[in-house]
Amino acid sequence: MKTSQIEMLLYTVELGSIAEAARKLQKSRTTVSAALSTLEDELGVTLLVRTGNRITPTEIGESIVNDCQRMMVISNDIVSKCLQYNEGIASTIRVVRDDSLPEPIWRGILTRMSRKFPNTSISIYVAPSPELEEMVEQNVVDVAYGILPINSQLLHVQQNELGQIRMMSVAHKEHPLSLLRKVSPTDLESHTEIIVNYIDDDELMVFEPKSSKYIALTFYEHLRDAVLDKTGWSSVPALLINEHLRDGTLKVLKHNRAMNWQSFAEMTKTTMPRGVIIDWLSEQVEDYLLEVSE
Repeated sequence: MKTSQIEMLLYTVELGSIAEAARKLQKSRTTVSAALSTLEDELGVTLLVRTGNRITPTEIGESIVNDCQRMMVISNDIVSKCLQYNEGIASTIRVVRDDSLPEPIWRGILTRMSRKFPNTSISIYVAPSPELEEMVEQNVVDVAYGILPINSQLLHVQQNELGQIRMMSVAHKEHPLSLLRKVSPTDLESHTEIIVNYIDDDELMVFEPKSSKYIALTFYEHLRDAVLDKTGWSSVPALLINEHLRDGTLKVLKHNRAMNWQSFAEMTKTTMPRGVIIDWLSEQVEDYLLEVSE
């Protein structure tokens, strides 16, 4: 029993005609008819009833149609996976990212990715920016995307910068810091700061607080929401707060380091081949960052 015979059987049942099935498959009517007869002989049953030019499945023929369809799906999956392998497309990809880019951007990338690489299993995890490099080095993931930690690069991790993200120190419009004409370092230190926390060597760490009073949360979206709730001030990616800046809910603090640019990068292990999917993913992110920077 060959997959080509199964395919001919399915088309014949669907179209009700050997001649139509032959045209669909770009084969001669004689080839299709002979292949179906051989299949019946091999199975020892009559699968099709031939009445003039009309073909209908027998009871046993009808009962195996679903099984034949499943066989073709499996056959096509095997062929696709082998083609992917030859083209350097991984069968699985493990991605970790931070949340410095808006969530709808990643949803769009994931949708396009699943369509472009339908036979690849995709696992995407969200983690704080300071944890990304270590997850790559420990081979927990294949690739990481996020804001690069300042003055930090692990020996076995390769960084590929994809663009720049503007960080802004902001507070709610009614926060005391937003009412000052000029904000000094002392002013920042005297008010609650919302900062990122992360796990390092099984210990919960906080990322470089500027204030002695802080609340540490895991993700930039959490930092933004805490600022919107008037809990404190924070430095967050501009891409996550643009709408709140436009409507005036959030204000950029008036101090000389209120805005700075940080690199957003792809991180992979130096010993691991990049592959087609990582190249594609990084291009999607790079194109987005170029677009929003214009």
